[in-house]
Amino acid sequence: MAGRQDTRRRFEQWVKNPSCEANVISAVAGVGMAAVAKSEGLEPSIGQSPFALARGQTFEKALLANDGERLLAALIEKGALPDGAKGLADLRIRMNGGPLKSLDEAAAKTSELLRAAAVAGPDGLYSTTPAIISSATLDIPGQPVMLPDGKLAIDALLLRPHEGGTAVELAIGEIKTYPYRAGHTDSAELATARGQAGVYLHALRLSIDALGLSESFVCSPSGVLVMSLSGQNAPVVLPNEDLEFQAARASRGFGQLREAAAGVTAFDISDEVLGIAKVTAAATEYKPECISFCDRAVGCRRAAESAGDAVVLGADVKRLLGETTLARAAELLDGAEPASLRESELAARFQDGRGEVS
Repeated sequence: MAGRQDTRRRFEQWVKNPSCEANVISAVAGVGMAAVAKSEGLEPSIGQSPFALARGQTFEKALLANDGERLLAALIEKGALPDGAKGLADLRIRMNGGPLKSLDEAAAKTSELLRAAAVAGPDGLYSTTPAIISSATLDIPGQPVMLPDGKLAIDALLLRPHEGGTAVELAIGEIKTYPYRAGHTDSAELATARGQAGVYLHALRLSIDALGLSESFVCSPSGVLVMSLSGQNAPVVLPNEDLEFQAARASRGFGQLREAAAGVTAFDISDEVLGIAKVTAAATEYKPECISFCDRAVGCRRAAESAGDAVVLGADVKRLLGETTLARAAELLDGAEPASLRESELAARFQDGRGEVS
């Protein structure tokens, strides 16, 4: 069930290959590709290493210890929270090192804290409500976003007075163990963190509206990235990360995913065996990037290789050859007579590349 509730993971899975029918069904219904791969005799290969998971848990534990003392100090120092900000509500579930039993319990407590903050307002903030809600969990409604309903847990939701207004400002905090190396920080890791935070921002806006609290809160378009100092557990705070583009991307993507979900034949998603069968029977469309996120990618690549699909040599070769197989392309390279206008064009391009035709 936890996998089906992880709305962000499912959205990111879908957006990486929305043209693959099997991937769409897996993402929409929350049928894990690892389970599908196992059913096909493949060894699941995607996911963080045990070392990376342990490193992340150690870093997060250090940040949240003593009511978030270390995290609060770092956020206040960078201006992400005001002087005097205090309090942390730990809503992590037990499997992630927290005190709560389930995401349902975390979602209920998140709604309770948000309602309390709405009543307190910016003047009463921190007297009855915390400055940070760790693993603030949002109920994501199915129809406006995707099917079925899901939940999304924000690493750190920051509460602060909104400048010049009577509302409380909410800001997304994304905690990563990526090592901070100033201008040399891995750009792909930063892009991933911003993309995830953008999904959270869009979902937060939906949730605040669903709770009827839009008049009480302002969702900041700028988020906060918390990374680790290289080689240490000390936090580095990047306080003004613009998330509007990523939130807009999430909004468009959720709309497209809703359309994709409408095209999926309905079935009982609680039946994992049936779900696996549906994914297995669906058409696939292999892309080289599938290797980075899909447990079935090895099998799909083998099938593409057997079929001579040019995609196994990369997107550029696929664009050049189209539906022409690698075996047929090799024949044309060796001087075979073209059997169609398309093959004639390819043969001419091959010759141009070898300098045989001016």
